[in-house]
Amino acid sequence: MLKSKFCKTFEDYAKNVFLPYIDNQLKTCSRVDVVWDEYRADSLKASTRGKRGKGIRRRVQADSAILGNWESFLRIDDNKTELFTYLAEQLSTY
Repeated sequence: MLKSKFCKTFEDYAKNVFLPYIDNQLKTCSRVDVVWDEYRADSLKASTRGKRGKGIRRRVQADSAILGNWESFLRIDDNKTELFTYLAEQLSTY
Protein backbone atom coordinates (compact mmCIF):
# COMPACT_ATOMS: atom_id res chain seq x y z
CA MET A 1 0.00 0.00 0.00
CA LEU A 2 1.21 3.46 -0.82
CA LYS A 3 1.91 5.47 2.35
CA SER A 4 -0.11 8.59 3.03
CA LYS A 5 3.09 10.60 3.61
CA PHE A 6 2.14 14.19 4.39
CA CYS A 7 -1.43 14.13 3.06
CA LYS A 8 -4.07 15.75 5.23
CA THR A 9 -7.23 14.45 3.49
CA PHE A 10 -8.19 11.48 1.35
CA GLU A 11 -8.52 13.83 -1.60
CA ASP A 12 -4.88 14.86 -1.07
CA TYR A 13 -3.92 11.19 -0.93
CA ALA A 14 -5.71 10.40 -4.20
CA LYS A 15 -4.32 13.43 -6.04
CA ASN A 16 -0.78 13.51 -4.62
CA VAL A 17 0.05 9.84 -4.04
CA PHE A 18 -2.27 7.33 -5.71
CA LEU A 19 -3.04 8.93 -9.09
CA PRO A 20 0.58 10.08 -9.69
CA TYR A 21 1.72 6.52 -8.92
CA ILE A 22 -0.69 5.10 -11.52
CA ASP A 23 0.32 7.80 -14.00
CA ASN A 24 3.98 6.94 -13.48
CA GLN A 25 3.27 3.24 -14.10
CA LEU A 26 1.57 4.13 -17.40
CA LYS A 27 4.81 5.70 -18.66
CA THR A 28 6.37 2.26 -19.07
CA CYS A 29 3.34 0.26 -20.21
CA SER A 30 0.10 0.64 -22.08
CA ARG A 31 -2.23 -0.78 -19.44
CA VAL A 32 -2.43 -0.92 -15.65
CA ASP A 33 -4.82 -3.27 -13.86
CA VAL A 34 -5.76 -2.18 -10.36
CA VAL A 35 -6.94 -5.06 -8.18
CA TRP A 36 -8.39 -4.62 -4.69
CA ASP A 37 -8.45 -7.22 -1.93
CA GLU A 38 -11.75 -8.52 -0.66
CA TYR A 39 -12.09 -8.77 3.12
CA ARG A 40 -14.38 -11.64 4.03
CA ALA A 41 -15.53 -11.97 7.63
CA ASP A 42 -15.46 -15.80 7.56
CA SER A 43 -11.87 -16.16 6.30
CA LEU A 44 -8.80 -17.41 8.14
CA LYS A 45 -7.15 -14.06 7.48
CA ALA A 46 -9.98 -12.27 9.29
CA SER A 47 -9.12 -14.00 12.55
CA THR A 48 -5.43 -13.21 12.04
CA ARG A 49 -6.25 -9.54 11.43
CA GLY A 50 -8.40 -9.56 14.56
CA LYS A 51 -5.42 -10.65 16.66
CA ARG A 52 -3.36 -7.67 15.48
CA GLY A 53 -5.56 -5.33 17.43
CA LYS A 54 -8.16 -2.77 16.69
CA GLY A 55 -7.61 0.28 14.61
CA ILE A 56 -9.52 3.51 14.31
CA ARG A 57 -12.70 3.66 12.20
CA ARG A 58 -12.76 6.63 9.86
CA ARG A 59 -15.25 7.45 7.11
CA VAL A 60 -13.46 7.84 3.78
CA GLN A 61 -14.62 11.01 2.07
CA ALA A 62 -12.70 13.56 0.03
CA ASP A 63 -12.51 16.09 2.86
CA SER A 64 -12.05 13.61 5.73
CA ALA A 65 -8.79 13.97 7.60
CA ILE A 66 -6.26 11.16 7.40
CA LEU A 67 -5.08 9.99 10.78
CA GLY A 68 -1.40 10.13 11.59
CA ASN A 69 -1.24 6.36 12.14
CA TRP A 70 -1.89 4.94 8.63
CA GLU A 71 -1.32 1.34 9.79
CA SER A 72 -3.97 1.71 12.50
CA PHE A 73 -6.41 3.03 9.91
CA LEU A 74 -5.72 0.05 7.65
CA ARG A 75 -6.42 -2.49 10.43
CA ILE A 76 -10.16 -1.93 9.99
CA ASP A 77 -11.59 -3.81 7.00
CA ASP A 78 -14.39 -1.27 6.50
CA ASN A 79 -11.79 1.50 6.22
CA LYS A 80 -9.97 -0.37 3.48
CA THR A 81 -13.19 -1.17 1.63
CA GLU A 82 -14.24 2.49 1.66
CA LEU A 83 -10.73 3.64 0.73
CA PHE A 84 -10.59 1.28 -2.25
CA THR A 85 -14.04 2.38 -3.40
CA TYR A 86 -13.04 6.03 -3.14
CA LEU A 87 -9.78 5.47 -5.02
CA ALA A 88 -11.58 3.50 -7.75
CA GLU A 89 -14.00 6.41 -8.21
CA GLN A 90 -11.08 8.86 -8.41
CA LEU A 91 -9.30 6.63 -10.92
CA SER A 92 -12.38 6.34 -13.11
CA THR A 93 -12.62 10.14 -13.42
CA TYR A 94 -8.86 10.58 -13.94
